Amino acid sequence: MKPLIVKLRYLDVAGKAQIYDALQSGQIIAYPTDTIYGLGIDIFNPKGIDKLFSLKGRDSNKPVSILYSNVNRVLTDFQNLNEYQQRAVRSLMPGKVTLLLPAPSKKRFPDTFIQESYIGVRVVDLPALNNLIDGYPHPISTTSSNPTDLPPAKNVQEIIDYFGSELAVVIDNGKADSTRSSTVIKLYDDSWEILREGAVSQLQIEISLSKIMRP
Repeated sequence: MKPLIVKLRYLDVAGKAQIYDALQSGQIIAYPTDTIYGLGIDIFNPKGIDKLFSLKGRDSNKPVSILYSNVNRVLTDFQNLNEYQQRAVRSLMPGKVTLLLPAPSKKRFPDTFIQESYIGVRVVDLPALNNLIDGYPHPISTTSSNPTDLPPAKNVQEIIDYFGSELAVVIDNGKADSTRSSTVIKLYDDSWEILREGAVSQLQIEISLSKIMRP
């Protein structure tokens, strides 16, 4: 059975409800971002986590990142961030970056999403998608729409060719905006480091972060 395919720009209340039901029941969705297509599950659903890692053929010791609808929700969950880190988050998000943030102790994220006490977080620059996930109570996963060691899918047909009926819903927004993944940046107490070059250059990051003051 093929997954349900819905157009992001035409999503109505009924379509959103189908997506939320899929997430809540531990199923996997595919969705567009401001870079490449991603795969999403409810990060607090153990069934969904197992299915996602199995689908991608990904080692469970290699965490995937978390997608939020807006910066305020990030800062609500990551109240452990100092002033420098909070300003960096506000400066770089939404955008084509993944920020590795210190894991908070007061909110218990599944170990699957934590590596060396850090969690990867995204807020994409795609308002229609942000509006969709803002209506869901939990963050969802964000990881490229491809099996491990294969190139990311660029459109809905390639997603279906990879995963077929293993997906519950595919959200169509045409061809992916970028062939490059997000730039991965680790935020320390008063500095930062690029761990993976991607859609945003080091110079762009330097310009953005030069505007914030260190504590």
